[in-house]
Amino acid sequence: MLKLVIARIAHAIIVLLGVTLVVSSLVRLVPGDPVDVIAASNPAMTQADMETLREAMGLTRPVMEQFAIYVTGAVQGDLGVSIRQRVPTAELIVERLPATIELTFWAIVLAMALAVPIGLATALNRGTSVDYAGTTVVVLGVSMPGFLLGVLLILFFSVQLRWLPASGFRGSALMAMGQAVMERDFSIFWNAFRYFILPSISLAFVLVAINARLIRSAMLEVLQQDYITFAAAKGVPRFVIIIRHALRNALLPLVTVAGLQMGNLLSGTIVIETVFAWPGVGRLAVDAIHWRDYPVIQAVVLVSAVLFITINLLVDILYRFIDPRVRND
Repeated sequence: MLKLVIARIAHAIIVLLGVTLVVSSLVRLVPGDPVDVIAASNPAMTQADMETLREAMGLTRPVMEQFAIYVTGAVQGDLGVSIRQRVPTAELIVERLPATIELTFWAIVLAMALAVPIGLATALNRGTSVDYAGTTVVVLGVSMPGFLLGVLLILFFSVQLRWLPASGFRGSALMAMGQAVMERDFSIFWNAFRYFILPSISLAFVLVAINARLIRSAMLEVLQQDYITFAAAKGVPRFVIIIRHALRNALLPLVTVAGLQMGNLLSGTIVIETVFAWPGVGRLAVDAIHWRDYPVIQAVVLVSAVLFITINLLVDILYRFIDPRVRND
């Protein structure tokens, strides 16, 4: 296990360096730079002033030199200073990251809560109307973009019915849950959680489709195994066979997929956060790209890569505890 962790960390360092270098190079290929954006809102700035500002920001240095300076600072915990807001980039990430993490958490919980019963029902009712209905959900989930679903949900639940807010964020629902339990007031939790519902559904819908199909395929394969037939011949109740023997083994592939999906959600909520005006890391990245705020862009990508790699490392370790065959290999 220790060798696995060391190997993954060494691989992660190489990946992070590569990601940082690629992003540092690509953001500078975009027409314009932070000085151009600043000059656009300050007509009195002359060309000489712009060149002086570029020199002060270090934008005239070679890309590799800027990359080396950034990596040196990142190793020491310094992710730079936002060009637009003039505050440390790490503070902006720490401020925005909890909202993105909790949104990802609720999306994963919702996706699993729906995907497992749908996948189980379609597998046990193969070729029936239940299976066809589940297939329809899968097709819709895979084919419908998340931002389109988000807009439709806003139009229906926020504009037409006025049941849920169209945008905004009112604090952590998890913290509100604890406070609601202590004060025995459910409204405290609801006032915070209602803002998570629509963006969580928008993120989770495609995950429901993918995971339900995965569980269905895994269940159909497991149900044909000899140990399932042997358990049925022994007279084990069908419910026990399905839940304890079949579903338990069918969920193993889902562990790996869920880890990848969580990493993708943490780094890929940009569109949904923009649609719902969510104060997360994704929206911070969009604003940084608009303002050519290079330190913020690099920090967002770097933090997203770290989270993605960390989650996959934890999944690898967890999988070895869940499946003894992998651990023995």
